[in-house]
Amino acid sequence: MGSLVRYVPNLLTVGRLCSLPLIVWLYSRDVPGSSWTTAVVIVVAALSDVADGIVARRCGAQTEFGLWMDPVVDRAFFFVIVAMLWYFGTLPWLAAAPLVVRDGVILALALPTRLRTTARPRIVGWSRLGNFVLICALQWFIVDIRVLGWAFYAVGASLYVASGLYYGWQVLQWLRGSHESSRLC
Repeated sequence: MGSLVRYVPNLLTVGRLCSLPLIVWLYSRDVPGSSWTTAVVIVVAALSDVADGIVARRCGAQTEFGLWMDPVVDRAFFFVIVAMLWYFGTLPWLAAAPLVVRDGVILALALPTRLRTTARPRIVGWSRLGNFVLICALQWFIVDIRVLGWAFYAVGASLYVASGLYYGWQVLQWLRGSHESSRLC
């Protein structure tokens, strides 16, 4: 039983990734208007992200795969949901663009960064707060309560984009360190 627990966080991460087509399909059925079903699936998927972190830390089930894939799946999760809301006209492109660009750049840099450095992503607390507030904002848009959506969006998107700039700076430092160490050899 104990050895099976080791795989639970990774299964939750992969399950969250696999939920994305379902989320898009559910939302496409209900748009325009509110989609409570989509909102519930997103909440379950978001809670699975919390659960995989708790299980990984408490049970000593952290794996190299999970340390890299969990943040990548998180970015893909937000990227797809924001792009979906833009595509269906729920979120204007000016609101969606900074979020999609942020996650698109992070996703594009994930593999090259992984190949060039052994450094692991360091998630900061205010980034987690931004993720939480932003997922709340997106949920309000999905259930068509836009006033609350915009209030949460203002805070969540600001923290989200700021954390993206921080992660970009982190990657540049890793790559600079990787490049400098290769010059020393």
